[in-house]
Amino acid sequence: MGRDIVRSQSALATYGVALLASGVALALTLLVWPRLETTPSPFFFAAVVVSSWYGGLRPALLATAFAAAATSYFFVLPGHSIAIESISDALCVGLFALVAALTGSLSTARRHAETEREQQAVIAGLGRLALAGGELSGLMHEAATQVARTLGMEYAAVWEFVPDGPTTLRTAVCCRRGIVEEVTLDPELLSDTALEIDDGVTMRGRGGVTLVRVVIRGPEGPLGVLSAHAARPRPLAPHDGHFLQAVAHVLGEAITRRRAEQYRAALLAREYRARARAEAASRAKEDLLATVSHELRAPLTQLVMWSRLLRLGNGDQTALDAIERSTRTLERLAGDLLDVARITAGKLALSLRPMALAATVTEALEAPRAAAEAKEIRLEEHLDAGPMEVLGDPMRLQQVVWNLVGNAVKFTPRGGRVVVQLRKVDDRAELTVSDTGRGISAAFLPHVFEPFRQARGGVQQGLGLGLAIVRQLVELHGGAVRVESPGEGRGARFTVTLPLAPAATAAFGSGSMTACAV
Repeated sequence: MGRDIVRSQSALATYGVALLASGVALALTLLVWPRLETTPSPFFFAAVVVSSWYGGLRPALLATAFAAAATSYFFVLPGHSIAIESISDALCVGLFALVAALTGSLSTARRHAETEREQQAVIAGLGRLALAGGELSGLMHEAATQVARTLGMEYAAVWEFVPDGPTTLRTAVCCRRGIVEEVTLDPELLSDTALEIDDGVTMRGRGGVTLVRVVIRGPEGPLGVLSAHAARPRPLAPHDGHFLQAVAHVLGEAITRRRAEQYRAALLAREYRARARAEAASRAKEDLLATVSHELRAPLTQLVMWSRLLRLGNGDQTALDAIERSTRTLERLAGDLLDVARITAGKLALSLRPMALAATVTEALEAPRAAAEAKEIRLEEHLDAGPMEVLGDPMRLQQVVWNLVGNAVKFTPRGGRVVVQLRKVDDRAELTVSDTGRGISAAFLPHVFEPFRQARGGVQQGLGLGLAIVRQLVELHGGAVRVESPGEGRGARFTVTLPLAPAATAAFGSGSMTACAV
C-alpha cells in the first residue's frame, strides 16, 4: 500500500516530504536538546530514512544536506553559523553526512528490492494463471489490474491487433483507492506521444509520464499493446519498464497459444468437413453405380428378350415397339449423364437466339402428353397469348419443360391433374408446373435440385438427374427455378423465371449470341 502511495506522488511532492521531515526532525531536536544534551543525529537519521522510503535517493540526499547544515548552524560551536572551527566538529558532521547518505541509499535499495520482489511475484502469478489454460479474457483482466495496482496508475488496458482488422480493446480497468472496475477506453489514447517501452529501448520519462505502452509480441510479430494511463505525471523506474515487458511477454505467450489452438481447431474442423465430403462423394458414387445399374438393367433385359424372340421368328410389331422404347430409355439415360458431365466440366454450349417461349412450351408438351393420357392424368395448359420473347436455346428450354412436366406426370397418381401455366411478370416470363402428386417433404425440399438425389420412401424411378439439369439450364439462361410443396401427398409446384429478350440482352451483352459456353 505504501508503494502505491509513492507511485501516486509527483517529484515535487517527494522533495517537499524530505524538507518537511527534516524540519520536523530539527524542531524535535531543538525541543529535547537543552534537556537531554544528546547527539542530534537520531532525529535527522529518521528524517533521512523517511525521505528515502518516500521519494528515493535524491530526496534522501536533500534531507542529509539539510540535516548537516542544521547541525552545523544550531548544534556546533560557535553556534548560529555554518562555519566549523574545530577539526573534530568537522569530522563529526562529515561522518554524520556520510552515515546519513549511506542510510538513505540502503533504504532506497531495500525499497527497490521489495518493489522488484513484489513485481516478480505478480509476474509469477500471471504465468501460473496463463499455464492453467483458463479464458484469455480473464488473464488479460488480471494483468491490467495488477499493472494498475503495481505502478499506481489509474487506468490499465490490453489491446489486441486483430488480423486484417482494427485494434480491439480486450479489457480496461480503473483502479482508484483499491477499487477496481471495468471501463471503456478510446483507441485514440494509443497516440504517438505515449512513452513506448520495447526490447532494447532505454527507459525515458523519469520526470513523470501520463501514458506508457508496451508492445505485446509473438513469434510472427506484434500481437497487441499493454498500456497504463495516469491522470497526473508519474515517475517510472527502469525496473518498472522491465515489469511491463515481463507482463507483455506473458500476454504474448498466451495470445500466441490461443491463436494456435484456434488454428488447430479450424484445421480439424476443415479436416472433418473434407472427410465428410469425401465420404458423401464415395456414397454418392456407390449410389450412382447402383442406380445406373438398376436403370440400365430393365431396358437391356427387354432388348435381349425381344431380340431373341425376333431371332427365333416369334416377334411381331409388339417386339419392335418394345425394342424402340428400350432404346429410347437408354438414349435418355445416356443423354442425362452426358449433360451432367458437360455441366460439371463447364463445357455445355447454348445456341442463344430470340424465340417465342409460348410456342416452345406448346411443342415440348407433346412428348409427355401421351404418358399423361396413359395414366388418365389431365394435362392442362394456360399460356398467355401475348408476345413473350426470350433469349434462349429452343432445344434446351424444351428439355426443361420435358423434365418438369415428365417428372410431374411420373409422380402423379392415376386420375390426377398437371397444370402448366405461362405468364408475363414485369420484365420476366414465369412458367409454372403444378401437380396433384405425392408432394415433397419439408426435409427434402432443399435437396430437390441436387444430382442423384431422390426422396426416400417411394419407388425410385430414374437417376435423379432431371431436376438438377433443369436448374443448371435455367441458370445458364439467366433465370431461376424454385419449388414449393405443402407436404407429402399434397402435390408440388415448380416455378421457372426467365428474363424477356430486352433484359436478357442486357444481361448477356449485345455481341454474338450464337453460343454461350460455361
